[in-house]
Amino acid sequence: MIDIKKHSLYQAMEVDTVISTVFRVYFKKFLVLFISSFIAVFAIQMIFYQLGFWEFYRQDFANLEDIMLLYSKLMSKVAIVSVTSIIIYGFLNAFLVNYLLKSDGVENPNIGEIFTESVRKYSIHMIFFLILSTLILVFGMIIGVLALIIGSIVAMLYLGTVMIIGGTIVVAEEKNAIETIGRSFTLGHKDFWPLLGSLILFGLIIILISLIFAALMAIPFVFMFFENWKESGDFLELFNRQLYDIGLWSVVFNSLASALIYPLYAIISVVLYFKAKFVEDQKNMIHQ
Repeated sequence: MIDIKKHSLYQAMEVDTVISTVFRVYFKKFLVLFISSFIAVFAIQMIFYQLGFWEFYRQDFANLEDIMLLYSKLMSKVAIVSVTSIIIYGFLNAFLVNYLLKSDGVENPNIGEIFTESVRKYSIHMIFFLILSTLILVFGMIIGVLALIIGSIVAMLYLGTVMIIGGTIVVAEEKNAIETIGRSFTLGHKDFWPLLGSLILFGLIIILISLIFAALMAIPFVFMFFENWKESGDFLELFNRQLYDIGLWSVVFNSLASALIYPLYAIISVVLYFKAKFVEDQKNMIHQ
């Protein structure tokens, strides 16, 4: 187990400090975070592609019969995609968090050793934590719906804030999935409102970044649109999805965009964990 109090992120943080710290860590460790995320996301995207899920993007949504036929064919493959995605993301999260913790202050961290330790020691607990936390979040939102839509939003914000630090708890405190769930609630309540404020601000920034990436990824399709405009005399035909299918490159573009954003979720988990842990230790010192 690492010495949490010796980590550079173990300090008092305001909401703005949390966000600036997230991006400072992101750019400092960008290469490893991006490459590892791209490999994992690309593997998942390829599974979607090979199993035929990308066929939805080629369909004419005016033809409901074809849509339902494709949907019925893909339903049998949803379980495969879901299980595989959770496993890959579990391995990725375990590595990202472990790397962020173990590489602190280390000039040339041994990536191979960190990866091996992540797979051997933390990945199984991380996978089960992701499953349990997702089920809790979904169940909480369903219960919240009974209190109208506002109840679902409150449940999502509350559970999302508490659970965001869970991935780091698995590695930093070496707890199993069930212990992590309980610890997430305990630690999250010690500094809940600042954590919530930081997470909301982080979410707004992620939305903005996602919109920018979406605009950049649309550029090739814009060029194709105008190119087809020159060749086609039917304006409605310009919106035919099959004209804009770029096959495997769609998988690559989506993987690149996802890999640029995904590490930020691991970093915010780590940063908020250290923020909450610092507050918890300070409160314990006062009460002693």
